[in-house]
Amino acid sequence: MQARASDRLLASVTTASADAILSLNRAGGIESWNRGAEQIFCYAAQQVRGQRCFDLLSHSPDAAAQFQQLTEKVHAAGFVRGHEMLCQNCQGEEVMVELTATCLTDEMGQPIGMSVILRDITRRKQHEGEIQGLNARLSEQVAERTRELAEKVEQLARANAELRKMDQMRAEFVSLVSHQIRAPLTNMLGASERMQGNCSAINATCARMFVIFEQQVKRLNRLVHEVLNATRLEAGELVLQQTPIPIMSIVQQVVDQVHAGADGRRIRLPAPNGLPLVYADRDRVVEVLANLLDNADKYSPPGTDIAIEARADQGAVTLCVRDAGRGLPPDDLERVFEKFYRADNSDAQMAYGYGLGLYVCRQLVEAHGGRIWAENDPASGAVFSFTLPVAP
Repeated sequence: MQARASDRLLASVTTASADAILSLNRAGGIESWNRGAEQIFCYAAQQVRGQRCFDLLSHSPDAAAQFQQLTEKVHAAGFVRGHEMLCQNCQGEEVMVELTATCLTDEMGQPIGMSVILRDITRRKQHEGEIQGLNARLSEQVAERTRELAEKVEQLARANAELRKMDQMRAEFVSLVSHQIRAPLTNMLGASERMQGNCSAINATCARMFVIFEQQVKRLNRLVHEVLNATRLEAGELVLQQTPIPIMSIVQQVVDQVHAGADGRRIRLPAPNGLPLVYADRDRVVEVLANLLDNADKYSPPGTDIAIEARADQGAVTLCVRDAGRGLPPDDLERVFEKFYRADNSDAQMAYGYGLGLYVCRQLVEAHGGRIWAENDPASGAVFSFTLPVAP
């Protein structure tokens, strides 16, 4: 009785299964056809019973040969699992199924047919096809982008090589021209001094021309000096010789150097005591401070003072140069340190400049590990400040 209950349960499971479960006789004719087979293939059991399964479900010309091969595999191994095949339902629509077949034998072990389970995988195969199509398109796009990127990289490499070559040529040309200009300028300045010293009688016009001549020679000499410094800095050829030095000795040295050319302008100095040593290249700091004082002198009205301030905080010493000029437009406070940038590019300005002095100052200060910036005094004028590290 228990065996009959198990048989009824198995029959119930087979009948209610969503997969197509059918049994075939030795010739491939359909013996049983469950509800799952009806839903997948749209045939009722009475319509298909006795018909050859593969002739019914596959309209392929070689359906018989396929069934023969499948039968041989099932008889040889006892079962076949995961075999995919294309079938058709009663409306002629294609149905992709995954087949599992098991050999049925009699009491003597002789094959009498097959049990076949067909699972509808049409939607799954469609999804797989869509994914494969997406992957193929994605692969094509990746390949195309890779080709484009490779071309861009190659173009960039060629452009970089050209830029390096041009930059090297520019640096060599600037250095050559600057050196070739500097020698005649020095000779011209020396000749002017000798002419003034040896001429017994110099009228007012000659005296004025000598002054203009010397000013223009010094102006060109300063330009050559700034161009050479900028070229060396950009090429990484300028090496700092840093040592612990007192900052006030540098301030006093620069003031002594520039005071003669300041037309009697007074330069206010900070208190001499209380500042730590800085770790810096003396000559380069002199150059920075001299440039800032020169700018302050250019843009300060006659009769006004220039102030130098100094303070120490957080491991650095800060020097400030304060002028009494009109100050800078807010947009120029940062840009004045750019190469060749000038706040006023007109030729009619009172003070000449080439946009290199502050650029060189920034490069030198940053090479020391400091920073340089400009700001406007709310009262009057501009303030240029830079920091230097305290000596360890």
